[in-house]
Amino acid sequence: MRRVVVLGVALATVAGCAGEVAPPTAARVSDAAADPAVAVVAVGDSITEMDSPDFDAGQIGQGSWAWWAIGHGVGVLGGWAHAGATTDDMLEGVQNVGTGAVRPDVLVLMGGNNDIDWGIPTEDTLDDLVQIAALVHAPRVVLSAVAPEDGLGEETLALDARLEALAQQQGWQYVDPMTQCRDDDGDYRPGTSLDGVHPTEQAAAHIGVALHEALLHPAGATAPGAAAGQTG
Repeated sequence: MRRVVVLGVALATVAGCAGEVAPPTAARVSDAAADPAVAVVAVGDSITEMDSPDFDAGQIGQGSWAWWAIGHGVGVLGGWAHAGATTDDMLEGVQNVGTGAVRPDVLVLMGGNNDIDWGIPTEDTLDDLVQIAALVHAPRVVLSAVAPEDGLGEETLALDARLEALAQQQGWQYVDPMTQCRDDDGDYRPGTSLDGVHPTEQAAAHIGVALHEALLHPAGATAPGAAAGQTG
């Protein structure tokens, strides 16, 4: 059964330090006391959820890119992210984002891999993403490239091109945080995935650090129809 989760309920325990090496837990907890300059909610699939005890509620695991994006001005409050979720699942699962006591500044959207797996038309994927963003009361949207996927690299690259165009049309910020773990064919680079679908923790760290930088530096967000920029 698909779960419907009310977003915008922040846990004070989500904060920390983005970096290549896991910071001590104590450092992350102490950092949590400060209000982040950029409050973020994320909507995604297993690439976002990974080993999180309860991503939706802001209990984020170290295998998630979000764990590495937290800290130094960025707080990931949670959102909606579940293994196997298509963008249609994400749309159904998202309600009232940012209507709680803490309102997000940014929505990070990272979805589409499972749509590729199921052969869902790209137009449907893009429409779902637009509808999700419309439900989230965040003034800024960061649209991420999808993760690499062994054997479906060509499809992921094609979707990324459509995602970048969508971001330009919608006035969103398109970010490609996958450059350190993706090869030229759209597959995972050697050593960056154990199953060809999900990033290793080290690869997730690279993804999270790239998104952290993009969240703090919103160059690339454009007015709808303007020339697109890019970070990543």
